[in-house]
Amino acid sequence: MKKMLFMCVMATVILLSGCDKVLNENDPVSVARAFWTAALSATPSDAKPFMVNGDKLTIGIKGQHDQDTAVLGKVDQQGGYYFIETTVQLSRDGKLISVPMRTVVVPVDGLWRVDYWSTKQSVFDATFDTSMKWFASTLDNADLYIDDILGAESEDDAMKFAEERLTEEFTRVKQSILKNYKARLDAQQKKSDTQPAG
Repeated sequence: MKKMLFMCVMATVILLSGCDKVLNENDPVSVARAFWTAALSATPSDAKPFMVNGDKLTIGIKGQHDQDTAVLGKVDQQGGYYFIETTVQLSRDGKLISVPMRTVVVPVDGLWRVDYWSTKQSVFDATFDTSMKWFASTLDNADLYIDDILGAESEDDAMKFAEERLTEEFTRVKQSILKNYKARLDAQQKKSDTQPAG
């Protein structure tokens, strides 16, 4: 009986120690993990204590599902701030939506806090970076197994052709993204204009 009681006490101590590590406010990754766990829960306001200006900002993630999660990856430190590669995975309408970003963690009064505003703003850069990595990897793989994918006879011609194609494609993609983005902004504006003032 005493042995069983001792094992229960030890298990409780281990569990509590683990929880303390998850919520260690002196560790940027622990704070980021705690922030996302709360932000993606049924009560996202629980994330406010882990945020910079938590009393002024809302999380603003549409919908909620028990399978929503944030996968934290590589950690970079620059100028006293931490930038954590993050993939937010949202389960919506039977689909899994992955949103890449960088969770930005900054020091506030000696404790680490998530700069959610900067974190949201990182989606654009992180998405572009992810797309470019996929693009480069796909071209590299194609070049390994398919001869003359650029259709050029010399290295100089291949480089010139590649540069021209990239310029054309970036211009096309830029126009398409900006057109779609403007359409979404216009739709949001119309929606806010039709809502009664309260």
